[in-house]
Amino acid sequence: MPLSVKNLTYVYNPGTPFESKALNDITLTIEDGEFVGIIGHTGSGKSTFIQHLNALIKPTSGSVYVDGEDINESKNKAALRRRVGLVFQYPEYQLFEETVFKDVCFGPSNLGLSADEVKTSAERALETVGLKSDVWEQSPFELSGGQKRRVAIAGVLAMHPEVLILDEPAAGLDPVGRSEILGIVKRIHDGGTTVIMVSHSMDDVARLCSRVIVLEKGSAVLDGPIREVFRHADALQKMGLRLPQAAALTRALNEKGFDLPDEIFTVEALSKALLQKLLTR
Repeated sequence: MPLSVKNLTYVYNPGTPFESKALNDITLTIEDGEFVGIIGHTGSGKSTFIQHLNALIKPTSGSVYVDGEDINESKNKAALRRRVGLVFQYPEYQLFEETVFKDVCFGPSNLGLSADEVKTSAERALETVGLKSDVWEQSPFELSGGQKRRVAIAGVLAMHPEVLILDEPAAGLDPVGRSEILGIVKRIHDGGTTVIMVSHSMDDVARLCSRVIVLEKGSAVLDGPIREVFRHADALQKMGLRLPQAAALTRALNEKGFDLPDEIFTVEALSKALLQKLLTR
């Protein structure tokens, strides 16, 4: 299911002294099965952009297409929105029921499913995010930050979206929680779901994503495979973005004469390249 935007522009507070253009004439398409990273400095338009993708915000001008249909003009907007699931950065914005299980059941219960189908969808979603049954009857607000994030993801997964959008899914988590959440996201993508992930971590983007879109002042200034986007190190740094740590270290080593490949963006790739260098000496 392709997800496309054409000449997407959004202006906050139009016609007032506080008018501000958040998105500026963005045109791009995200194809089935992609894992896309959205990066950019604070205020670049990342969150505003992804909220357009399932019609939480209506464009000032331009269009958003879900499988070729304009989501904002569709007579069946609700059905299209269910195909594009969005998980907010702060899970508290999406949690409201008395128990974890009721919260995850809420979405599928509004799809016209039978009680058994709702139950099955919720159970599978909770199992996918690694929440064991002993927390299902607890209040979601009594859980840890990482567990709340899992409940929020499960609530979206229970509606079987074809595209999953995540806004900073690992923000604020400790290293273990971060690794677990990102592992869940990877498994969801490996299962066939298209994933769009906003992240401030270049290392997470380099490790997980196959494509990167860079936003700057509301415009998509770079868009392409990881290896192509991260070649623009100087441009990224001017935008306040750093290279992945492995890529930065590779550049520093090459300045010392190591002659490592330019397309190294992860610790694993750097370790392998260094080992090969040692073995061939």
